[in-house]
Amino acid sequence: NTVIAGYCKGGMVQLAERILGNAVFNGFVLDEFTYCSLIDGLCHEGETNRALALFNEALGKGIKPNVILYNTLIKGLSKQGLILEAAQLASEMSEKGLVPDVQTFNILVNGLCKMGCVSDAGGLVKVMISKGYFPDIFTFNILIHGYSTQLKMENALEILDVMLDNGVDPDVYTYNSLLNGLCKTSKYEDVMETYKTMVEKGCDPNLFTFNILLESLCKYRKLDEALELLEEMKNKSVNPDAVTFGTLIDGFCKNGDLDGAYTLFRKMEEVYKVSSSTPTYNIIIHAFTDKLNVTMAEKFFQEMVDRCLAPDGYTYRLMIDGFCKTGNVDSGYKFLLQMMENGFIPSITTLGRVINCLCVEDRVYEAAGIIHRMVEKGLVPETVNTIFDFDKREVAAPKLVLEDLLKKSCITYYAYELVFDGLKDKRLRKKKGFTVVAI
Repeated sequence: NTVIAGYCKGGMVQLAERILGNAVFNGFVLDEFTYCSLIDGLCHEGETNRALALFNEALGKGIKPNVILYNTLIKGLSKQGLILEAAQLASEMSEKGLVPDVQTFNILVNGLCKMGCVSDAGGLVKVMISKGYFPDIFTFNILIHGYSTQLKMENALEILDVMLDNGVDPDVYTYNSLLNGLCKTSKYEDVMETYKTMVEKGCDPNLFTFNILLESLCKYRKLDEALELLEEMKNKSVNPDAVTFGTLIDGFCKNGDLDGAYTLFRKMEEVYKVSSSTPTYNIIIHAFTDKLNVTMAEKFFQEMVDRCLAPDGYTYRLMIDGFCKTGNVDSGYKFLLQMMENGFIPSITTLGRVINCLCVEDRVYEAAGIIHRMVEKGLVPETVNTIFDFDKREVAAPKLVLEDLLKKSCITYYAYELVFDGLKDKRLRKKKGFTVVAI
């Protein structure tokens, strides 16, 4: 049993089954503990059908199931979102003379909350209490987290009152759920007041707590208080992470204090020894491109690459937008090509911006090249008519694009004739807002 349990917990259920098969062949008799280990292992791997079959096999062989065996299967079904089947199994326990325990109810409450059925979970807790079971800290935390996730803070705070009235002390997870919900729904004063209560009750905040508080303070541009909180983290021996600094840097950027953001960005690694990441670089690149300071944005982009941090699609979009807005079409075009070469598909907006900039400079063939690339990928930009609007010399390039679109069934033949006829008699340029779209 110990060997089989070890393999199942290690995720090697098939090997456990093989060992078990050999043991049975040599006269080993399976008991409820053996079945419990195998069922738990199968549930962890998402093999709920096999777990149910094994459970029924155990019943068929006269194994008397216990609460632990039922809870194992109920938990497995709940994790797979099969909450109705899990509840039915819990009812079956009572029919077989077994009494569900607090863990049974907690599993069902947790499953309902994860499915978004928090009100049903609250109803189940009432049933639980009516049957003489008193919820534990885990039950309360599940409910408070569920209500806070749905931003139903009145309900969450009511559960907190029930906890306190019945002598159950909230822990850091309780407060973190409440703070997270309040941060998204209330003023920062409410968040800080709850934090004050938390500390007064002797509950030590953790990293997640501080990150929530910083998010709230930065949201309301209370940057001095945010920096004081960073210092408080240090005093409480809570080490900040990339999320901490990402929140702070973003707060300073949105407040227009790029010098402060830059200082924090450097201090993050030099003082706090927190490694920067692609999302952190994106925050500061966004701030500089937003201020049309593409020189600094490109400096940070190159720094990312030099440090072997891979830019993502969002990084490229920021750079392209920044260069196009400042009239540097060559750099915008270069970053677009680089973006596509690295496997990222630009959005319609990004494509349209580069195409428009190229066409303004009468670089129609390069714009047509972008369209061809995207058609090959099965994408048709809504701004394809921009090429036609700016083709001042001839209709050959747009005609090739249109024929390619038509050949790949991206537009109808009617649309093809309509646009090409418009090009020939120059009427298209007079029709503002005319757009070729996929039909």
